[in-house]
Amino acid sequence: MQLFVDNLVKQSTNNGMKVNQQKTKEMLIGSNANNQLPQLILNGTRVERVSSFKLLGVHVTSNLKWTKHMDAYRPKS
Repeated sequence: MQLFVDNLVKQSTNNGMKVNQQKTKEMLIGSNANNQLPQLILNGTRVERVSSFKLLGVHVTSNLKWTKHMDAYRPKS
């Protein structure tokens, strides 16, 4: 996986884009979420591993369940 990240950064740089390592997150999905895989390194900075994130208003979790998203938008009583 590290090789893929290194190639992505190289291609981005070659195309005039910059990858922001402070905003980059890693999420393992499915059975990989329980594995102890090595941390990814991006421009010398360790990529934060998260169990959920919000993308375009949708809460995505590593177990791919909708509970967190539904709870976020459920009307408060």
